[in-house]
Amino acid sequence: MSAKPSFSWEGKRVEVTTPEEFQRRLNRIERLSEEAQLCIRDVRESLETEHFEEELQCAENAVGNAGMAYSELLEELALTNEGVQLLNEVRKVVAPAIESLREELRHIEKLKSTEA
Repeated sequence: MSAKPSFSWEGKRVEVTTPEEFQRRLNRIERLSEEAQLCIRDVRESLETEHFEEELQCAENAVGNAGMAYSELLEELALTNEGVQLLNEVRKVVAPAIESLREELRHIEKLKSTEA
């Protein structure tokens, strides 16, 4: 029987148990979303250049990071009754922003594919 693999990020996750930790996590999602938005802007600017694929990959990673941070927060909030109430509020605010990032990226990919 083999041991369960351990990933470096597993030990670093902090449960959302205080208002300060909750706010810190929301701030992290906001920072990652802002970074993703900047990456998406870079992709748009590189549509006609040889750097498009590289910029697209960076933007996909940035959007993925924002989505992952959001998903992790939802998972952790779902662990407690108090967290479930917060989870619903977070979904109302953050989910549309994350989906907007994903949609912008899909739109750019469609633009590029119709050019080819």
